[in-house]
This record gives sequence, C-alpha cells and structure tokens, in this order.
Amino acid sequence: MLNVRVFGIGLSKTGTTSLTRALEILGYRTNHFPYSALRYHSGQLSLDLDRLCKWDACTDSPIALFHQLLEQKFPEGKFILTKRDINSWLDSCQYNHVWPGNYVRNKAIRLLPHVRKILCLHRKTFGAEIFHRDIFREAYESHEETVIDYFAQKKKELLIIDICGGDSWAPLCDFLNHPVPEVPFPRENVGKFKRLKRSSRHTLWKGLSVLPTPTLSEQQVQQIVTSSAAS
Repeated sequence: MLNVRVFGIGLSKTGTTSLTRALEILGYRTNHFPYSALRYHSGQLSLDLDRLCKWDACTDSPIALFHQLLEQKFPEGKFILTKRDINSWLDSCQYNHVWPGNYVRNKAIRLLPHVRKILCLHRKTFGAEIFHRDIFREAYESHEETVIDYFAQKKKELLIIDICGGDSWAPLCDFLNHPVPEVPFPRENVGKFKRLKRSSRHTLWKGLSVLPTPTLSEQQVQQIVTSSAAS
C-alpha cells in the first residue's frame, strides 16, 4: 500500500481505463470503476470507504461522483481530472458505451438492487439513465466546472490531463513525483478490445431485458425514478 492515495475523478469515457493502467505501471494497486464499494439504499448512493481503502488508487464515475467527500476524507490524496474534447466524448458515450437504461426501461427487473444501483449512478452522474446528447453535455460541463472550482477554493493542486488528446507520462509522473517509466504510456479500451467489451455488455443487458418479468407502465417508471430522486 502506497502512502498517498490517488483518485481519478474524470467521468467514464475520458481515458479512465488508460489512467488506471498507467497507475498500475507506477506501482499503485488500482481499481477501475470500484463498483463493489458503491452502496445503494432508499434511492441514495454512498461509498464504503473501508472497502475503498483496499486500493491505493481508484478511478471512474463512482469516484468522480464523490470527489468532494473523498477530498475531505483523504486531504493528502492526489486528485486527477481526466478530460476530453466534449464532442468526442459525447460520440463515445453514444456509440461506444452500453447504457442499461435502454434495456430495462419498463421492466420490473429494474427494481433489483444491482440494477437500481447502476441506474441511480447514471442518473446522478450523467443526468439520465439513457444517452441524451444535451443532458450529457450539460452533465460533463457541470462536472468539470464543479471540480475545478472546488479544488481552486481548497487551494489544492489538481491534475487536469487529456489522455485522449495525447497527454502521457510527463504531467502524470510530475504530479505524482514519480520517475517516468521506460515503457510507452498505455492506451487502453480502444479498437478491438473496446468493441469486444461493448458487445459483451450488450449481450448481458439484452439477456436480462428478455427475462420473463412484468412490464411496467410509463407512470410506474416515472414514480420509481421520482421517488429515488426525492429520497
């Protein structure tokens, strides 16, 4: 376990997989998308900090959502905001990601704890359960602005890095006070691997969507979403 924890607080599809691999190369035990530390109860999400402490570093949306809590609990931690050209990010969200809300929108299976948790995460992080370009754009811009403003007020250093745009070892290693490794910077979740990952997720959620469970009316769906948002 390294002394200083690192948190990647960029949204999904901003190079978080590459950041995770880079941190692993630097010696950090890193968890990409630490879903097992995310808790859901009565419409609210929380982080199990004891479980999170199993790793030196964590990245992706569950971490991005709780960046303020994590800074307060780990004031000596290092925080990295991965960013990306917003139109490129929106295209990736639309064409290279699987959104469970598309598959379980009106299915009673959405009431299962695991499904409720992931849908709640997407609503709170991206503003919607399914991709919507304008809503996602607003969520991305709001997240970036909130993070930058929060750390500026804390007078705390924040690394902003554009891995998708070509940033690599130099800014990351300088920020972490680590020598630059003699290996290329990892470029993960691209090409064939990305397509395979998306296909496997599509198959999983498509399979869940056709299970013989009751169909919900639009009114019932809205009541579930509203009650979750209000609780």
